[in-house]
Amino acid sequence: MKNYNKLILIFAIIGLFSSCEKFVEGYEKDPNGIGYTVVDQELTAVMLENQFFHKADGLRIAMMWMNQATGQDRQYVTLDDWNKASGSDFNGPWNEVYLAMSHADIVEKQADIDGNIVLRGLGKLYKAWAGGEAASLWGDVPFSQLNQYELYPDPVYDSQADVLDQVQILLDEAIADLNSGIGQIEPERDIYFAGNTNKWVKIAHGLKARFYLHRKQHYDLALAEALQGPSDVSDDLYAKYDSNDDTPFSKWNPTKQFLEQRSGYLDAKDAYAKDLLNNNSSNSRNNTKTYDIRIKYNYAGDGLNAASGAEGTGKFFGDMPMVTYGEMLLIATEAELRLNPNSTGINNALTHYNTYRSLLLAGEYMGGYKDPNNIKYDPYDLTDFDAGGIENQDNIDPVKAFFREIFEERYIFFIGDYESFIDFARSFNDPMVPEYMKLHYDANGPLYSGQPLRFIYPQNEKDANDNFPGMVDVNEALPLYR
Repeated sequence: MKNYNKLILIFAIIGLFSSCEKFVEGYEKDPNGIGYTVVDQELTAVMLENQFFHKADGLRIAMMWMNQATGQDRQYVTLDDWNKASGSDFNGPWNEVYLAMSHADIVEKQADIDGNIVLRGLGKLYKAWAGGEAASLWGDVPFSQLNQYELYPDPVYDSQADVLDQVQILLDEAIADLNSGIGQIEPERDIYFAGNTNKWVKIAHGLKARFYLHRKQHYDLALAEALQGPSDVSDDLYAKYDSNDDTPFSKWNPTKQFLEQRSGYLDAKDAYAKDLLNNNSSNSRNNTKTYDIRIKYNYAGDGLNAASGAEGTGKFFGDMPMVTYGEMLLIATEAELRLNPNSTGINNALTHYNTYRSLLLAGEYMGGYKDPNNIKYDPYDLTDFDAGGIENQDNIDPVKAFFREIFEERYIFFIGDYESFIDFARSFNDPMVPEYMKLHYDANGPLYSGQPLRFIYPQNEKDANDNFPGMVDVNEALPLYR
């Protein structure tokens, strides 16, 4: 991490102008003028850096490994097989998440100096968000000695569990700061909620719910936090892009930009997720209560849907979900079932899950591709998960059948999000979660050996940090998931 401070200015400039120029208009204003401070400008940079990390190169690797997309040309053929990935393939994602984390730390500290407690809270939220995602993807990562280069030129690696615990403390502090009423978030610098602190408090609770789930304990707290998170689709946080802009590439969704600039590298021809959504496939998710129509939102023919038209907007065209009401309902569903794996727990879980399905029935989370004549997400009941029920044709334990349905639905809902990869890693050794996806199979069985259970540490960290713990194989489970 020695090179992070040196790279901050360079990456900030890249992050600000590579794909999100619309949201940094106004930087020509006097930073000493009333209402405009350097830290306000830094906040917008953090937002853009964070969403770039979530929706760019690391995500494309995760989607290939989760068989939601397929590498078809050049280095993407190699990357499709996780066994052939190397540390250098993760230099970009690591730098992106630590850039966001470091800049968020700067926002927090400068806002504290300025006495802007509300803004300090948003800085803490973003630092916790980036730190939690890093720990959930790589395991043990530097966190407690972040941005203290003079004291810690080679920051130590905190354990995955310790980072996720620190993240929860930081998010609690963020919530208290955001609720303090002291100071403000400059509306024009907040590209998501225009300074609405109530919305940000819900996002903080939503992140707490997510990271409790990643922690694999305290499911009661995950449930409580999910119920305080986004409670309506109007609370959803979407990564912001302006893919309608006429200027080629400059404001596009990073995956749309990649597909345009590297045509043929990545598609979904052999993606298992596409097959699940194909209503003509033997793997179709349809049953007497479900007619799933989300294939058009995620895919266009054999490719990812990065287009927009009268019929709807593809997931990889413009704005992309990051923290949503839909996710909160799925977290609540899983948490209820883990807390009480019996008929009571299933009933409670079904309440949340059927509320989630009602959102799908209303056409949410599908980019406008709703066909009112071909859509069905009827509510489930207990008997649907009993042996021989529509969600348990192979006669397994009813609770396990429900877990399989939850994880399969998350697998579809989180196409284009790291959560799918994290779900696979945290459920791989979980005896309650039966197989809900296939990675890369053909008629003869699996194409690749092993399982992709973690992101690989980056080569530039190995070269720069004397406390680097050593490379770990992609097939080795993260510490919390062994």
